[in-house]
Amino acid sequence: MTVLVEDVGCVRVLTIDRQDRRNALSPATADALRGGIERAESDGTGAVVLTGAGGHFSAGGDADAILGVAADADDGAPTALMRTFHRLVETVWNSPLPVVAAVSGVAFGGAFNLALACDLVFCSADARFCQVFLRRGVVPDVGGAYLLPRLVGMQRAKELMLLAPEIDAARAYRLGLVNEVLPDAPTTRSRAVEIAALLADGPRSAIAATKRMVNTGTAGSLHDALQLEAVSQAAALRTEAARDGFAPFLESR
Repeated sequence: MTVLVEDVGCVRVLTIDRQDRRNALSPATADALRGGIERAESDGTGAVVLTGAGGHFSAGGDADAILGVAADADDGAPTALMRTFHRLVETVWNSPLPVVAAVSGVAFGGAFNLALACDLVFCSADARFCQVFLRRGVVPDVGGAYLLPRLVGMQRAKELMLLAPEIDAARAYRLGLVNEVLPDAPTTRSRAVEIAALLADGPRSAIAATKRMVNTGTAGSLHDALQLEAVSQAAALRTEAARDGFAPFLESR
């Protein structure tokens, strides 16, 4: 099981549990998260918390899955992989339920962008964020090129994506990427559940409508951005730069 499910009152807590991989997002993990949110929408749950086990949110996309599709003779394999993650981020974005992220440790790559798709983000003081994609020779995915500029503006988004710095919780807060910084992982989880419970106890239809209005309040659509992302990532994964970018990671393992 890659995702643990726990109900705290009317709050559904979904915990990524692949601690040996720092909770890297495999296709199975993405499907489990998406399924967990969809079931919450239909069974009376009032809000969802996304978090990670073992002191980390997630190191991003699972390298084995990514490299597997890059080497696959089927030209459609990279795009199919991206669609799996797109279905997850669209589910978070479009869900009528408030989705709150509780981030500790690393939130890199696609996991960073998954957190950005959530309605509120709480992080611990040890949290570290990085748009690591160009270090690997690939393009930002999981909706990052759509989500990040909405939060920090075009120039800051380009800085975070083109230079790929690792930023700490304090800078993430200053940039508006997180709502609050808490002392440690347990406190962060508790705070996220507390706020999610507050939302679950609120006017659910109005909260869902407010979320929808805010998310659609600017030009362009996430779906269109994801379409472009899929084509771009499928091409990038086939390049020598991607192979070189992942080589140090594979050697360290």
